[in-house]
Amino acid sequence: MKHQWQVKRTVKESPDGQKRWDRAYLLVLEITRSIETGQEQPKAEVNHASSDVCPGIDPTTGASANH
Repeated sequence: MKHQWQVKRTVKESPDGQKRWDRAYLLVLEITRSIETGQEQPKAEVNHASSDVCPGIDPTTGASANH
């Protein structure tokens, strides 16, 4: 039996929404300008502060770790 999914969208106002929208818009403009002038695109910012997984290699793990 297939389930009939219903998708509902609602708008939720965010206190910093205008600031986030302005920042995203400026980033789009910056990328557009860099493409038009042939410059390298800006690097995306990476934030690992709230991540459970830390980047890196654990040298103590071996082939038997996957068993």
